[in-house]
Amino acid sequence: MKRIAMLFSMCLCISISAIAQTKVSGKVTSFEDGEPLPGVSVVIKGTTSGTVTDIDGAYTIEAPNPESTLIFSFIGMVTEEITVGNQSVIDVQLVPDITQLSEVVVVGYGTQKRKDITSSISTVDNELIANVPANSSFDGALQGRTAGLNIATSSATPGARASVNIRGVTSFGASSQPLYVVDGIPLVASNNSALSSNIQPLNPLADINPNDIETISVLKDASAAAIYGSRGANGVIIITTKRGKAGKTKFNIGYNTSISKVNNIPELMSSKQWIEFMNAAAEFDGLGPNYWNSTLGDPNDPNLPTYNAYDEILRTAIAHNVDLSAQGGDEKTKFFFSGNYFDQEGIQLGQNFERISGRLNLDHSASEKLGISSNLYVSRTNHQRTIGENDEYGVVVNAQAWDPTAPLFEEDGSYSNPFDYNGWWALENPVYIANEYKNESETTRLFATISGTYEIIENLNFKSSWSVDINSLIDEGFVPIGSQQASVGSGIYATYSESSWLNENTLTYDFTLNNDHRFNLLAGYTLQESRAKFSDVSGTGFSDNRVQTISTAANRTGSSSVTSFGFESVIGRINYNYRDKYLINLTYRSDGSSRFGKDNRIGNFPSVSLGWRLSNENFFTPLANVFSDFKLRASYGTIGNAEIGNFRSQNIYSFDDSYNGSGGASASQLGNPTVSWESTTQLNLGLDFSLFDGKISLTADYFEKETTDLLFDQDIPGTTGFRDIISNEGEINNKGFEFSINANILRRGDFTWSANANFTHIENEVVDVINNGQVLSRNFVLLEGKPISQLYLIKFQGVDPFTGDAVFEDFNGDGIINLDDRQAVGSGIPTYFGGFNNTFTYKGLSLDVFFQFSGGNKIFNQSRHAYQNYGSLQSGLPYGNQSIESLNYWRQPGDITNIPRPSLAGPSDPDAQWQRFSTQYLEDGDFMRLKNVKLSYSLPKSIIEKAKLSNVEIYVQGRNLITWTDYLGFDPEVSTNTDSDEALNTSQGEDFGTLGQARSYSIGINIGL
Repeated sequence: MKRIAMLFSMCLCISISAIAQTKVSGKVTSFEDGEPLPGVSVVIKGTTSGTVTDIDGAYTIEAPNPESTLIFSFIGMVTEEITVGNQSVIDVQLVPDITQLSEVVVVGYGTQKRKDITSSISTVDNELIANVPANSSFDGALQGRTAGLNIATSSATPGARASVNIRGVTSFGASSQPLYVVDGIPLVASNNSALSSNIQPLNPLADINPNDIETISVLKDASAAAIYGSRGANGVIIITTKRGKAGKTKFNIGYNTSISKVNNIPELMSSKQWIEFMNAAAEFDGLGPNYWNSTLGDPNDPNLPTYNAYDEILRTAIAHNVDLSAQGGDEKTKFFFSGNYFDQEGIQLGQNFERISGRLNLDHSASEKLGISSNLYVSRTNHQRTIGENDEYGVVVNAQAWDPTAPLFEEDGSYSNPFDYNGWWALENPVYIANEYKNESETTRLFATISGTYEIIENLNFKSSWSVDINSLIDEGFVPIGSQQASVGSGIYATYSESSWLNENTLTYDFTLNNDHRFNLLAGYTLQESRAKFSDVSGTGFSDNRVQTISTAANRTGSSSVTSFGFESVIGRINYNYRDKYLINLTYRSDGSSRFGKDNRIGNFPSVSLGWRLSNENFFTPLANVFSDFKLRASYGTIGNAEIGNFRSQNIYSFDDSYNGSGGASASQLGNPTVSWESTTQLNLGLDFSLFDGKISLTADYFEKETTDLLFDQDIPGTTGFRDIISNEGEINNKGFEFSINANILRRGDFTWSANANFTHIENEVVDVINNGQVLSRNFVLLEGKPISQLYLIKFQGVDPFTGDAVFEDFNGDGIINLDDRQAVGSGIPTYFGGFNNTFTYKGLSLDVFFQFSGGNKIFNQSRHAYQNYGSLQSGLPYGNQSIESLNYWRQPGDITNIPRPSLAGPSDPDAQWQRFSTQYLEDGDFMRLKNVKLSYSLPKSIIEKAKLSNVEIYVQGRNLITWTDYLGFDPEVSTNTDSDEALNTSQGEDFGTLGQARSYSIGINIGL
């Protein structure tokens, strides 16, 4: 009887328990696009009971009681907790966790989990890249988005080169631009165009389709970049392109179009204002009133026309971008294919950029041990440019100086000649330069890689890859017959071809000892060789502007050259992790380079970094409710800079016809067998922490970079037969701090609000230079104790209120104002920069608002020096039109103004008030810009599924919408000097006829099939 009673009781308990349990099912999808999420963990809180979602995002789980809480978690998504209650169906949408989107981070020669990283690395994914409107280059997607990375887009020219620095400028004469690695290939990123140095340089990054990019990693400290050794001193940007995924093939078609206009136009005088201004100048000089009326016209004539050259050279530009891709495969073979067409007009006549490209990435599992991958990318770009800034024949320069009383076209429709009218400074009709001068470059680029990975034993993998980077460039330039620059016409046809191959072989081994000690080991050997050929033919004396082939020129010359370089390297890395608490990274690379002297051809580049995850310590437990993660980092190491060109260490001979027309050889370069790479030693101290289950995360770093043995052309006595010799002299320091913060601020129902911000402060100092005080141009100087790109100007002290004359500081006290009175007045390189972004979503709507800022730098606005010349003459003619600010000139004793009285004193006259290169034209470069606003709408699944589509997104976007600045030029984010590495390092902060960035508006659609 007792046994029967006991059995009955047990059955009753089981029955009651079964009745109490609740079966819950549902589907987990992505909040962003509604796609199902397979592999989501669904766990009953406080237990180990759980399940995972299937390929359709579906799940079923038994909850013990209605009070049970289900925890939904997935990598890269915000964890959700939902109480069961009386629900039997619980559908969940997971929101991306902006603190974990880069859970797996691409590093040099591998990947690491974010939590294990001990170096300073920032990441940008394709979601952010997609938020940037169609552009010629992906560097626009990084601008203002990443701490420590400063990108200055110096011109509105489509496809023009940008200035990119990671944690400061580190060199005088070698490149300070980072190394770019695309799918493992170090990108040859130099400008090899043979066209005029005063044409905006080509941007090699524009050869790459931004829509192909999956992630971008920015390696900033020595520990992260040391794996690239002699090419890592300026930081490394690793670009990883999209790859195939197993599953149904997904097709995507995207199209957008945009219109662009100039953001800001400095206002110039009307004809009436200009004549009155010139008359005032003549009257101040004692020539009486209305002196210029008979020459320039009557300012009171109601029919007096004003001709504004800006109206003729600037336009509303249109751009089109079409992109299609296919992604899919199975467990054996996966593929990604894409095609792109991009066409962008410049906002200035004569400028255009066009690119067509295709990509095929394949991954194949040949067996359980052998995997094979390949990448193939081909692009062709056509780049039409015009003579730009810092050139007397520049389009904008001549538009600024154009005589407002002179038409740009004659009555018969032909171009007018400025010398038939009254202004002197305009040397050529700017519309004529833009339309008739030819500067066209066509580039064909191919990247290809094939690699195999073989698992020797469990977790021990050998990988070997072969890659090629083939670049072919054709330049064509023509200056028409009858032009002011070349009356008989001149032309050039040049070709540049470069082929680079790379072989990399690596062993990686992952293992764990006693469940506590995790190791990741890397060893490798790499070889790279590059060979380039250059040839050009040029001619003068053409007979017809319609026939521009060089063979038709009366006088022809030509040249050709061949150059090459090679690297041989050994790499190694050890990552050690003890109980997810204590982290160590040791990295080493030894490089041999043909670029350096035989005495210093091998360089060794070690680094070490440490990490301590305090959040995994027992003593941190009381803070666990606040801090989800807390990690301290420290790193130290040495990396190099080898970007100085080829054969700089060797004696060079040129072979030409300089011996009375006969062939011969002459010495053209004095070699230095001891020359070696620049060395950058960097200390980095950082911390990473996240709060409230990852809703807020912050990364902060302090760094000190010391670059020694700077590569520089040292002046030597002329008795040697040479002007200079390359040597390792000098030191530059960069130190500063940076931080970035990400936050999921709010989620209520279908509404979310997330934000991120970053800020960087850098102090640059030239510590040692062989020729202290060396003037690099009229406006820049190298000075110990000062930042690089130091402007060197006479200090303007205002206008004498009694005489109206400009007053300058007699810096050397000799009683004479001349170039000897120049002094350091500030650097053209920003000391701080950053950006902040807010993203709002509601159901299918998404709004992204991004601001960028920069400051602490100075700009010498040399354009004002040209169009605020206060009435001066050249050859008896007015110099050119004037800025509207010039009307605030001194008129009578007692006037307080910064604009001197007008005068007809010419440039060679010591009384000329405007001719001084002075701080009168020095301005602050600080700005804040509403960089990007994007509003998008994803159609509901209920609609698009009827059309058998996976997603449809429609969006409108604006870029460079508002700029807050006191700068008087087109744009504060400009620089005239971009045509060489040395100019990018030492001469930033000058603006002479540079057309700033455009304001653009775009509309687009993305369709997933």
